[in-house]
Amino acid sequence: MLLIVAVLVGGLAAVRLPAAHPGRSASQYLVAALVTLVAFGLCAVAHELAHVVTRGELAGAAAGPLVSLGLGGLLGVTTVVLTVTGAGGLSVSVTAYVGLANLALAAVTLLPGESSDGGRMLRAWIWRTTGDARRASRGATRAGHAIGYAFLLGGVVSLVGGAAVVGIWLALTGWFVAAQL
Repeated sequence: MLLIVAVLVGGLAAVRLPAAHPGRSASQYLVAALVTLVAFGLCAVAHELAHVVTRGELAGAAAGPLVSLGLGGLLGVTTVVLTVTGAGGLSVSVTAYVGLANLALAAVTLLPGESSDGGRMLRAWIWRTTGDARRASRGATRAGHAIGYAFLLGGVVSLVGGAAVVGIWLALTGWFVAAQL
């Protein structure tokens, strides 16, 4: 986890933010990257708290991704408003990155890995429609395997094709989903 945090902060501070907003100091980029990380961390806490305060397997599983989608949408609108009103610079990029990270969190957690939100939702739906808890668990597990391996394969293909960043993220996402089973 610390490696992922270091890669994200380093990537933002050393590559993304300087490319989008050249001419700032290294410390300004680092502070903006850290603010992005902390803001996203708080959003992730809100995602998890949504699970805790919602009753029922299906509703509880859906609550976190819905919060992340809502925060992503709200931050997207905020990014547009900041841009239109002329508030350029690092603040717009931080807002945009946190919004995109929330949308990515919602998307990844909706993938049907066995213990992911999407897997819990799929299992609850299958159980509700069939009345068979074992069948529901098997169905969620199979779907998770299929999705996980598809992402992993997509990551390998992307890496071989020269898209290293996309390949690494797809492969890591596939591994994460498949490993949850």
